[in-house]
Amino acid sequence: MASGARKGKGRAKSGNTGRRAAAKPNKPTKRAGAKGRTSAPPAKYLPTRLTAKRAVLPMHDAAGPLGWIQTTLEECYGQTSSRDMAAPAVAIPAAKRRPNGTTALAKAASTVWQNVLLTYKRRKAATPRGRAALSGRPAAMVPGARNWLPLGPSVVLDGQTVGGQPVAGRVAQLAIAPGGTVIYAVSANGGVFRSEDGATTWRPLMDSFDVDPTSFASASLACGAVAIDPADPQRVYVGTGEADTLQMFRFRVINALPAYRGVGMIRSDDGGASWIGETSAPDLAGEACFALAVDPRDRENVVAATTNGLYRRVPQAGGGFHWLRLHTGVHSSVVVAASGNARRFFCARWGGGDSPALVCHSDDGGATWLAIGTGFPAAGAGRIALGVQAGKPERVYAFVAKEGTGVAHGLYRLDSGGGGWKKVSDLPDVLPVDNGTSQGDYDLAIAVDPLDADLVYLGGSYADVNPYPASIWRCAIGASGTAYKVKRATSIGTHAHSDVHALAHTPGEPDELWCTSDGGVFLNRAPRGGGQFASQNDGLACLCCNFIAQHPTDPAILFTGMQDNGTARTAGGPTWTHVMGGDGGYCVVNWADPDQILVYANGVVYRSTTGGTTHSGWKSVWNFGWATMTQPIVGLPYDPANPGAAKLVAVGAGQIIFISENFAGSWPMRIEIQGVANVGDIFALAFASPTRLFIGTTTGRVFRADRAGAAWSVARLDDAAAGRLDLNGQINDIAVDWTDKTLASVYVVFGGMGDPRRVWRFDGAKWASRSGTAPDRHLLDVEHNALAVDRAAPGNIYVGADIGVWHSPDNGLNWTPLENGLPDAPVFDLQIHPTQRLLRAATYGRGVYEITLD
Repeated sequence: MASGARKGKGRAKSGNTGRRAAAKPNKPTKRAGAKGRTSAPPAKYLPTRLTAKRAVLPMHDAAGPLGWIQTTLEECYGQTSSRDMAAPAVAIPAAKRRPNGTTALAKAASTVWQNVLLTYKRRKAATPRGRAALSGRPAAMVPGARNWLPLGPSVVLDGQTVGGQPVAGRVAQLAIAPGGTVIYAVSANGGVFRSEDGATTWRPLMDSFDVDPTSFASASLACGAVAIDPADPQRVYVGTGEADTLQMFRFRVINALPAYRGVGMIRSDDGGASWIGETSAPDLAGEACFALAVDPRDRENVVAATTNGLYRRVPQAGGGFHWLRLHTGVHSSVVVAASGNARRFFCARWGGGDSPALVCHSDDGGATWLAIGTGFPAAGAGRIALGVQAGKPERVYAFVAKEGTGVAHGLYRLDSGGGGWKKVSDLPDVLPVDNGTSQGDYDLAIAVDPLDADLVYLGGSYADVNPYPASIWRCAIGASGTAYKVKRATSIGTHAHSDVHALAHTPGEPDELWCTSDGGVFLNRAPRGGGQFASQNDGLACLCCNFIAQHPTDPAILFTGMQDNGTARTAGGPTWTHVMGGDGGYCVVNWADPDQILVYANGVVYRSTTGGTTHSGWKSVWNFGWATMTQPIVGLPYDPANPGAAKLVAVGAGQIIFISENFAGSWPMRIEIQGVANVGDIFALAFASPTRLFIGTTTGRVFRADRAGAAWSVARLDDAAAGRLDLNGQINDIAVDWTDKTLASVYVVFGGMGDPRRVWRFDGAKWASRSGTAPDRHLLDVEHNALAVDRAAPGNIYVGADIGVWHSPDNGLNWTPLENGLPDAPVFDLQIHPTQRLLRAATYGRGVYEITLD
């Protein structure tokens, strides 16, 4: 694949080494580009060399996850439409708009994801392989057919924590059975995992959802909440859709389809071996779930805090249960406590707009709710996390973040089930503030010691120590006049990964405190004393992979860049090793000298000359200013007859492409695409030869750059007079059509939504849609992320989408899903191994997969 920035979720605070300020930009020089003009590009996009004995990660954006993901989401889910249609009304405030003029986002009903995925599964069922899967065997693997095989990472060693703990991908919550042996973990986009040995090992539970391809109970592997019946851990409830990212989606302004929301509530009665979808009113398709609370007196009675309100599971006419909304507004937390015959539910509404923050309680199983306590600090309050002791319904804590900034608003306590809320003063720095903002809208967790109501654990974003691990604090609380204060605060999270999403004790066990974060699951077996968190991530294969790179002759050696988990390497097997920090993006292997590796993270390109096997091998660092989350960096296609070509690489930054002829040793050449209206940012790059480079942007503009001597001339292609590219939207990938020996033809693929014409081909003179010719052979109207053209059989094209990998054997005229063995996780990158007949896919939530092409 040769494309540009991809979606990511997490924070801007990750890294495996300390912070470093960006060096002063180089002085602008004459560009070698179209018409030979001299131009001074924005200083922040000039390559600045950072020198150190060991590569370090500069922190360009201190605004938390919203600081860098907001505009990426705006681009990825912008409205795609015919150029003949009137431009949509401006919906993004000027202060939040990209300089390229991005305007409105696609408007869609909340059920659009569910409907598209249902179509996808019906299409799979119509194929011979899909029908074979209906025999009762899990459709994840079809005997006798070509199947996708997982390559890992099942875990990444030497992760971004103090002590180099093994890490997994982003995990939202855990459900822990009494005794701590059976545990369920719900991941951001890898589904549900189960452990039967106290989290020593894990196995996925949602990869075989396609037993009935017409069922959309498993429509999304994005999960936000999980709860079990404590008396029978085989009964599992899961709220699909990851809610921790809610605030990121809010900044998309209008009703665009959120990235990787769920399809409502699902239930298992057999420990996750099979799943049952449960209906909801209003429909929770397209929404997300923060928390679930199971009534300790009645396991059929469950309450859910969701992005669409507070829901309760109730009996329905004719038998069975469904979920009914009780209150509107975003509800960010729900907990339950019981003592004797009494049990009390508590819920919290996220404050903002016409819905001030509110904490309510119910003493009748969730049928009726009343505000609880007086003096709750609703003004300025945003997200709220609630904490209780399981056997103490008379006391509740509320950990509150400020609306709009994510900064800590405070910790509040209510005693005796009524009276007034009291603030707990002297709170530690759980949510560090950068430029007036923090991450309380993304990272907010609380747990109360099971035996001591005055001992509370708080989780937030990061601890201000190298390499910025988890912020988890043990707080001993005591009286202070008529209120409370933290008498002693101790940081205990540095051996866990940053961005804490949940804290939970094993039921009744004060010496087993669990943490979920952007790096998976961690356990502290002595949180009251000097215990440290330890990784519990073996087999928790939910890494969010952005891009991959391959050794040219040894197919076992792979690199992948991952959200908030840096870059990892494997020499074979499912266990990978962390080799570089930050939010990992592109990786490039020099195919003529595989000891030379380039990786991208947080606006910077790093180089290793020792095969990228360890952290210490990355020493050359170039800062490109972080124009997009993962700026495109690409090299030449494999050509062993021309080894010198392997040193040629290009990086896109804003409207500028920098060219190196010595594998990032220096960047003497520059191509600019400024001067075109609404040109956007460079988002996709693909070399056709050492003298020809194709370029795609965030606004649907396509260019070809041709080299003569040391100069590059630029020609615009999307407005070709013989037939223009009739689609506005973001170009997520670009690939050369190798059937054209003149190297004038190219394919592009669009992100966004609003038009099913996802793939287009330029034949050197005009554009034509190559997205299918019949409804049952057409691509879906969903985000498409990656393209791969088989050079050995160039009529074969592969595309990776947010739903599935698709194959066309006839240059894009007809498409069918290539699904056997591939989980329903988004596919961000596709690459064909240069010397083996293997297609590799990077999934956002389930790691890397491969399938043979012969």
